[in-house]
Amino acid sequence: MRAVLLLVVAALVSLPTVTRAQNVPEIRPFVGAYVPTGDQRNDFKDALLVGTQVAVETGDRSHVVGTFAFTGPDFNNPTQNSGHMHIYQMDIGGELFRNVDFNSDWKFRPFLGLGAGVRRYDPTETGDSKNYPAGYGSLGAEFQLNSLALRFEARDYLTSFKGVTGNGATSTRNEVALSAGLAFHLR
Repeated sequence: MRAVLLLVVAALVSLPTVTRAQNVPEIRPFVGAYVPTGDQRNDFKDALLVGTQVAVETGDRSHVVGTFAFTGPDFNNPTQNSGHMHIYQMDIGGELFRNVDFNSDWKFRPFLGLGAGVRRYDPTETGDSKNYPAGYGSLGAEFQLNSLALRFEARDYLTSFKGVTGNGATSTRNEVALSAGLAFHLR
């Protein structure tokens, strides 16, 4: 947890330097699907995912990205647990992209990303929230027309988890976040 907080503080401290270099911030609202995989699929069902990203171009081919996302999956076995889980994801990462000009107006920008952050599990019935470190790798593409872009992204998350009640054995869990959204390039 301390390492994640240090990473976030370092990124926030360096943000003014980054924005002076390129000065191209972006706001990226998105909607998508939370898809638990592996052992995580035993506890949660698929669910709607919503969130937003704030990004800054740090060079000709890179972004620093901050993400906040929310999902509320139902438990996979409702006889053991009632209600559902609120899951909040907060992370910071980087993207490497490539500009491919279709014509004078349109750009295609495929990208790869990597990041780390904090996952908060908040069960609606018990109210006993737990925070765990999480990391992700991402793959996606952006179709940009002037200052507006349509984005598609797939993220594969790894996170620590101690069961629905927070009292189980610690294990590493996995899920996929699939999203589509817009990117507003604030030039």
